[in-house]
Amino acid sequence: MAIELKIGTRGTREEFEDTYTRSFLEDHGLLKFDPRRFAVNCVWGVHTKYGYMCSFSFDDVLTYMGHGIWDLKVYKPEKCKGA
Repeated sequence: MAIELKIGTRGTREEFEDTYTRSFLEDHGLLKFDPRRFAVNCVWGVHTKYGYMCSFSFDDVLTYMGHGIWDLKVYKPEKCKGA
Protein backbone atom coordinates (compact mmCIF):
# COMPACT_ATOMS: atom_id res chain seq x y z
CA MET A 1 0.00 0.00 0.00
CA ALA A 2 1.44 3.35 -1.05
CA ILE A 3 1.77 6.20 1.43
CA GLU A 4 -0.44 9.11 0.47
CA LEU A 5 -0.27 12.77 1.38
CA LYS A 6 -3.83 14.09 1.27
CA ILE A 7 -4.75 17.62 0.29
CA GLY A 8 -5.33 19.69 3.43
CA THR A 9 -2.87 17.73 5.58
CA ARG A 10 -1.55 20.26 8.09
CA GLY A 11 1.17 20.21 10.72
CA THR A 12 4.42 21.73 11.86
CA ARG A 13 7.53 21.14 9.82
CA GLU A 14 8.89 19.03 12.67
CA GLU A 15 5.83 16.76 12.55
CA PHE A 16 6.29 16.21 8.81
CA GLU A 17 10.01 15.49 9.29
CA ASP A 18 9.21 12.94 12.01
CA THR A 19 6.40 11.27 10.04
CA TYR A 20 7.73 11.01 6.46
CA THR A 21 11.09 10.17 4.91
CA ARG A 22 13.23 12.87 3.37
CA SER A 23 12.81 11.45 -0.15
CA PHE A 24 9.01 11.31 0.24
CA LEU A 25 8.91 14.97 1.32
CA GLU A 26 11.22 15.99 -1.52
CA ASP A 27 8.91 14.23 -4.00
CA HIS A 28 6.09 16.38 -2.61
CA GLY A 29 7.79 19.79 -2.70
CA LEU A 30 9.73 20.04 0.58
CA LEU A 31 13.45 20.19 -0.11
CA LYS A 32 16.10 19.82 2.57
CA PHE A 33 19.33 21.57 1.61
CA ASP A 34 22.75 20.59 2.85
CA PRO A 35 24.53 23.92 3.53
CA ARG A 36 27.87 22.21 2.91
CA ARG A 37 26.84 21.38 -0.68
CA PHE A 38 24.67 24.37 -1.60
CA ALA A 39 25.22 28.10 -1.20
CA VAL A 40 21.90 28.73 0.56
CA ASN A 41 21.05 30.37 3.86
CA CYS A 42 18.08 28.14 4.64
CA VAL A 43 17.86 24.44 5.38
CA TRP A 44 14.30 23.72 4.16
CA GLY A 45 12.80 25.02 0.93
CA VAL A 46 9.00 24.89 0.68
CA HIS A 47 7.40 24.93 -2.76
CA THR A 48 4.50 27.41 -2.54
CA LYS A 49 2.28 28.94 -5.20
CA TYR A 50 4.73 31.87 -5.24
CA GLY A 51 7.81 29.66 -5.73
CA TYR A 52 10.23 28.28 -3.15
CA MET A 53 10.29 29.92 0.27
CA CYS A 54 12.56 29.15 3.24
CA SER A 55 11.32 27.54 6.42
CA PHE A 56 13.58 28.55 9.30
CA SER A 57 11.66 27.13 12.27
CA PHE A 58 10.56 23.62 13.23
CA ASP A 59 7.31 25.29 14.35
CA ASP A 60 6.38 26.70 10.91
CA VAL A 61 2.94 25.37 9.97
CA LEU A 62 2.65 23.67 6.58
CA THR A 63 -0.52 22.71 4.72
CA TYR A 64 -0.37 20.46 1.65
CA MET A 65 -2.33 22.01 -1.23
CA GLY A 66 -1.71 19.20 -3.75
CA HIS A 67 0.57 18.69 -6.76
CA GLY A 68 3.70 19.47 -4.70
CA ILE A 69 2.41 22.89 -3.56
CA TRP A 70 2.36 23.91 0.13
CA ASP A 71 1.05 26.79 2.19
CA LEU A 72 3.63 28.09 4.69
CA LYS A 73 2.65 29.95 7.84
CA VAL A 74 5.77 31.28 9.51
CA TYR A 75 6.01 30.65 13.26
CA LYS A 76 5.86 33.84 15.30
CA PRO A 77 6.56 33.39 19.01
CA GLU A 78 4.28 35.24 21.39
CA LYS A 79 5.86 38.28 22.94
CA CYS A 80 6.19 38.28 26.69
CA LYS A 81 3.66 40.62 28.28
CA GLY A 82 4.71 42.57 31.30
CA ALA A 83 8.09 42.10 32.91
